[in-house]
Amino acid sequence: MLDMNALLQEASKEGASDVHICVGISPRFRIHGELKPTHFPKMTASDTLEILLGLMTPEQREQFEREGEIDLSVSIPRAGRYRVNAYKQRGSITVSLRIVDMQIPDPKALQIPEEVMSLCDSPRGLILITGPSGCGKSTVIASMIDRINSTRACNIITLEDPIEYLHPHKMSIVNQREIGLDANDYQSAVSAALRQDPDVLHIGQLSQAEVAGLSLMAAETGRLVFTSMYSQGAVETVGNFIDLFPEQRRQSARNRMANALKATVSRQLIPSVDGDRVPVYEILLVDNQIREQIRQGNIYGLNALMSRGHDKGMVTMDEALEKLFREGRISQEEAIRAALDQEAMALRIS
Repeated sequence: MLDMNALLQEASKEGASDVHICVGISPRFRIHGELKPTHFPKMTASDTLEILLGLMTPEQREQFEREGEIDLSVSIPRAGRYRVNAYKQRGSITVSLRIVDMQIPDPKALQIPEEVMSLCDSPRGLILITGPSGCGKSTVIASMIDRINSTRACNIITLEDPIEYLHPHKMSIVNQREIGLDANDYQSAVSAALRQDPDVLHIGQLSQAEVAGLSLMAAETGRLVFTSMYSQGAVETVGNFIDLFPEQRRQSARNRMANALKATVSRQLIPSVDGDRVPVYEILLVDNQIREQIRQGNIYGLNALMSRGHDKGMVTMDEALEKLFREGRISQEEAIRAALDQEAMALRIS
């Protein structure tokens, strides 16, 4: 039987972000974005089953048997806190664990620009934190929630699937609800949260029109709302948000989004020249010109407005990547690979 404590302590020592356990191979660590083999033994079907059973409650076991997959968060003594995903495949079980810091990371450690952290002072509005899977969206939001918790007297409600970072009460009250455990789904949880007098609301993920509409309602009625999407860049983010709604509701959604949206912040983690990974941020701060572009559906004009809004703290993803390349922190190949407009990036830096 695999010694999970030994495995996870080794993962932490190696600086892994994820641990993958599946039948027929030894566990793998994801380190700086790449999967690496380990010295631990190959896993059998009974090994992975026993590991998963040791992580789940009886209710979660029933859910896993019913649905064939599950997301949960666990704290393992002497090893740390983890976000776990498990699923059945070819008659066996695969388990993936994302390592979550026990302490909420400092904004400086995450290299979050001050223009982003200053959004924590906003009394209301919708803030979208976006990027690919594993780029640290949840960590950025946790850091921003912690800033509010430390500096303002607010009622903060988080709706997460699963809960990752644990927020103690500081200047604010923080109540964290886990989807599937404390609430059935995001739609019912957000509806209930609007009746719970929140000043700040964190909605873990947007993927349905009903939840997107409720997030707009929350922002329209005076709350500061944080949520995340798997999009890259402001153009894709705004487009994907509007596309959640059926065709007949999209113009109304554009108008509401133009009024409610405070900012979009897109983040990527790029391999650096020293073998680590460096975060890169795109920042869109909504002003009257941007509101008008969103209302008109002219989302492809957002990049030009960001490029002209440097004095306000705005920057496009490709401008941020080019800056990292000019500073010698990332290679030409990585700058081009991560660019939203790869052809234009290649011309600028070749």
